[in-house]
Amino acid sequence: MGWEFEEAGKFGSEKAADDYARRNNLDPRDVQIHRKGEEVELSIHRSALNRRGLRDNGEGRRDGWG
Repeated sequence: MGWEFEEAGKFGSEKAADDYARRNNLDPRDVQIHRKGEEVELSIHRSALNRRGLRDNGEGRRDGWG
């Protein structure tokens, strides 16, 4: 349970997803970035989501929060 990740959105590139995670001061161990075809999916460790309010300006994002 403690290692569950939640999808945080789709981005146009690995850099855009990484930039989003860095802007929100997420520990690199709390994020997973996967390429799926033309898009990149960012997932965030659930425990990291629970303890912070993430800033989302939509920069680089291809979708909103699900």
